[in-house]
Amino acid sequence: MFHVEQSDPSFNFIEYFMQGAQKLGLSFPEEILWKFGLYYDELRSWDRSINLTGLRTDRERTVLLFVDSLAGHLALGNNPDVRIVDIGTGGGFPGIPLKLALPALDVVLMEPRSNKTAFLHNIIGKLGLPKISVVPRRLEDFDSLSAHEEPCDVGICKGVNVDHILPHLDRILKKNGRLVVFRSKNIDNQSRLNGMVVHEELSYELPFGYGSRVLSVLKYES
Repeated sequence: MFHVEQSDPSFNFIEYFMQGAQKLGLSFPEEILWKFGLYYDELRSWDRSINLTGLRTDRERTVLLFVDSLAGHLALGNNPDVRIVDIGTGGGFPGIPLKLALPALDVVLMEPRSNKTAFLHNIIGKLGLPKISVVPRRLEDFDSLSAHEEPCDVGICKGVNVDHILPHLDRILKKNGRLVVFRSKNIDNQSRLNGMVVHEELSYELPFGYGSRVLSVLKYES
């Protein structure tokens, strides 16, 4: 059974999104805002039939998907010209918002479900995004990159059980690669990190009263 849409006729995605992004210290030119708006409209349309997000309201989608994804820029530092893999991306979060915000990123979207990969291919085409690809598999089922593909500098995941992916990161990450995990609280048990350690944890506040979040940045032990 699919959820029932709770629509607010007074809601303006661009205005609400812009306010949320500004709370994270980000602003965008009109061309990029237009692309975020197109992305949102497509997501909302597809969400009615294939339940891409599980969220019911326009405001929830805007803050918990689009704005929250932008917080990933805090963990990428001053060098956005890196190759990232978004593990279990679903409808493209956080990978596509980060790509729109930081165009120099080379992005791999990893998503096993065919209805969601169909949406990803559709929105990548409509947004005209370069240097972005879709891998239609789970990381656990992924053997290795092909000979002509570079391993990734950063793995990133949002809403994914990290315990399932930690043993398999070496299939796609560089030896000095990092994993950025979107979380509701700090990691309190480092004994289960499968050879990785917490490098840093970056706290931030979601706008409009949606609460505190943290980015846990993991790296391999030296």
